[in-house]
Amino acid sequence: MKKTIVMILMAVGLAFAGNASAQTFGGPESMKGKVVVGGDFNLGFYGNTFNIGVAPQAGYRLTRSLEAGVRLGYDMFFSRDYYYGNYFSHIFSGAAYLNFEVFSGIYLQVEDEEMCLLISGKDIEASAPTWYNSVMAGIGYRQYWNNNYTFYSLLYNFSWDYDSPYNSPFVVRVGFCYALKNGKEKQQ
Repeated sequence: MKKTIVMILMAVGLAFAGNASAQTFGGPESMKGKVVVGGDFNLGFYGNTFNIGVAPQAGYRLTRSLEAGVRLGYDMFFSRDYYYGNYFSHIFSGAAYLNFEVFSGIYLQVEDEEMCLLISGKDIEASAPTWYNSVMAGIGYRQYWNNNYTFYSLLYNFSWDYDSPYNSPFVVRVGFCYALKNGKEKQQ
């Protein structure tokens, strides 16, 4: 059911993008090229847990306003617990996303993410892989400069429950993307 909702939202976004005017919607003229690469990085300490993660992404600008892409992710958590001792949690993820810029840097995004959780440690038995699916939608903002943009997004995870690797149904992302220039364009 949830995947059906995401597919409907993607179809509506594609239909709307076909009728959108390039003068009304889309990023500035400085965004040359259709392929964008970037991602985000995270680092955190809270309580007895240390976290480090990386999530590269690549997208393709179907129109000036519509971008489709994929992101891969790896998060490692090191935790120290009185009962379990020291242990590691590893989260591997892959996601497909679609975002549509509705007005001057503001965009709507839908995303379908698959996550695999593995737990290991000296004092605990290694866990079997546990799989989670997250269907998310939300809003974001792009700050353009030259051939780049910084993005800020707030997504709501419709698949969230208390067993999810996410601590909350709200997912905040901050990252950076660079638009690769087409081979036909002259270097400036």
